[in-house]
Amino acid sequence: MRHAPQQPEKESRRRSGGFSLVEIVVAMVVLTYGVLGLAGTTLYVVREITIADLATKRTVAVQSVMERTRAFPFDTVGSGIDSVGAYELAWSATAQSSRTKLIRVIATGPGLVTGSSGPTIAAAAVDTFVFRVYRP
Repeated sequence: MRHAPQQPEKESRRRSGGFSLVEIVVAMVVLTYGVLGLAGTTLYVVREITIADLATKRTVAVQSVMERTRAFPFDTVGSGIDSVGAYELAWSATAQSSRTKLIRVIATGPGLVTGSSGPTIAAAAVDTFVFRVYRP
């Protein structure tokens, strides 16, 4: 009866015993790139949520002015100023005909502005909204 040499059995046991240092370093590098990618994505998502939140607050402020001016009788719709939250709102009414008035609302407050370096969040962004009021 012939026995197999002992050397290959020891090598196979040694190889299946764990990870080599090279494998661990490669795994760490891959994991590091993955975590850095998630960190960059997280910053982007937080910025986009902040911009969306500011746009929603600005829209609510302008909508409150729109609803108020539409609730007034047609002949009494005019100019005014108000603040809603962090936003200063100024509006003016211009008669277009005997049946319509054009209302221009200027909202000043936190928002997105586009500059030479790209879009940024500013404390005093200015937007203009225009809508019509009709005589019933």
